[in-house]
Amino acid sequence: MLAILISTFKRYEKLAHWTAGQIERQWLDHPPIFYSGLKGNDDQYLHDQVGTTDWMSVTLHAVDGLLQRDFTHAYLILDDHPPVGPCHEKALNELLPSLALKLNATYIGLLGYGQHRGVEGKILSRQYALLEQSAISYLWKFSLHPGLWNLKGLQTILLQRLKCYPGKERTAWNFEKHRDDPNDPKMISLMKSSYRINGALFLKKKWEMRKSMLCESVERFIVDLLLFKAKITGGRLARDHTAKKLFWKYIHYLGPYSLCWSGVMQQGEPGEHWERWLEQSGDVELQSSWEEVKQLVFPPASSL
Repeated sequence: MLAILISTFKRYEKLAHWTAGQIERQWLDHPPIFYSGLKGNDDQYLHDQVGTTDWMSVTLHAVDGLLQRDFTHAYLILDDHPPVGPCHEKALNELLPSLALKLNATYIGLLGYGQHRGVEGKILSRQYALLEQSAISYLWKFSLHPGLWNLKGLQTILLQRLKCYPGKERTAWNFEKHRDDPNDPKMISLMKSSYRINGALFLKKKWEMRKSMLCESVERFIVDLLLFKAKITGGRLARDHTAKKLFWKYIHYLGPYSLCWSGVMQQGEPGEHWERWLEQSGDVELQSSWEEVKQLVFPPASSL
């Protein structure tokens, strides 16, 4: 059985519900949605404590709850990672879960390779939709960008992580960047079964999205030339300064769950790159709904 688990905390409850609203809008016939980190009377809420910042324990509690309800897999989505375009529901609801079972995959990341993102492992055959099997040495093989998780595998990883960090350090960031011991018998098989998609294979609006990719490729080539010129003429600092001005547009990843890889937040505030991308997206409905939720989640200081 398949679910969606939105990970959040009380402070960002409205943001989490906004992300769920975008899933409702963009992902037809999506699996049932659950929340970790929120308290409520509805059985959608899989945590009975509010106020803790122990992300690992909160997520483990939610995973345990889903397993008790006989779910086997879930798309884990952080509260600030909504879909920003039409989702390919057949790929998300059927194909990727089927591949997860065939491969006994621990994780299939929806922010994959391609689209100016490098390959970090072995590319499988078309029989397996050109999934990339991440190398054991790849640091981000258990990324918290939206991805499909085997819940028992995620449960094991969380239990192992909990042993490594005290309460205040059990953050999503430490979960994601932790380097697992390849000699740990509980982890080795999980580390070998982490995959990422090729997003270009699972486009809902195939020709329109491919055209967008082509335009971006041309623009990105020009940007790369400008960055090279900046580095030659002004050095590393000049290149980095130029990159900050130009790279905002390339946070977008097209695939079965089109997303902005950096999410909509940056250090607890609305993300500058996200808002620049949103401004030029042309999605009036998304722009309007974002302005509404931003006022609720990030009120101006004068209104506090």
